[in-house]
Amino acid sequence: MGTARKRGGGPTGPAPLSPLIHGRVRLMILSHLARARKSVPFSALRRELALTDGTLSVHLSRLEEGGLVKLTRTFKGKRPQTLAGLTPQGKRGLRDYVAQLRDIVPGLAD
Repeated sequence: MGTARKRGGGPTGPAPLSPLIHGRVRLMILSHLARARKSVPFSALRRELALTDGTLSVHLSRLEEGGLVKLTRTFKGKRPQTLAGLTPQGKRGLRDYVAQLRDIVPGLAD
């Protein structure tokens, strides 16, 4: 039970997974940005994750409010472009989330 307490757990077990990250779409977004290791254009993210503009926009906004993602609005030529990238807090949050999953699921591969 020592690891549960180290991670902020209580008498019933470890602390729950972050609700900000735990949703399927948000986890997909963070995982994709972590693999990319750089900011990704909104349109590429939408296409690669097969999401609608509205769905991606809502989830990116929530992740930005939570400090996990930084959105940068620029121009590519004369066209506006939104870039999404992980913040240092986002990298830590995703790493901690994966570590918590490993604690919950015995034998989960590294």
